[in-house]
Amino acid sequence: MTLLWRDSWLKPLTDGDVGTETCASCKKEFGKVEFVTSCDFCDIGVMHDQCANKHILQKHRKELESKMSSHKDKPLHDYQ
Repeated sequence: MTLLWRDSWLKPLTDGDVGTETCASCKKEFGKVEFVTSCDFCDIGVMHDQCANKHILQKHRKELESKMSSHKDKPLHDYQ
C-alpha cells in the first residue's frame, strides 16, 4: 500500500476568492463548507477533494507513479 501525503492546510475561501461555485469534475455546486483542491498535473480547476482523488488516479496515473518514485527515499518531516 502507498499512502500519499497532501500538505495539510486550511484556508477559508469564499467562492469569490476561488472564482467558481461548482466542482470542475462533478459539476455539483459547492456546499456551505467543502474541502477542495486542484490537480497537481493539469489546470482542470477547483474540485471537491474526493473528486480530485478520482481525477488524478484515472487521468494522471503515470505522472503520479513518477512523482511517487521521485519522492520515495526522501525523509519524512517530524509531523509525518
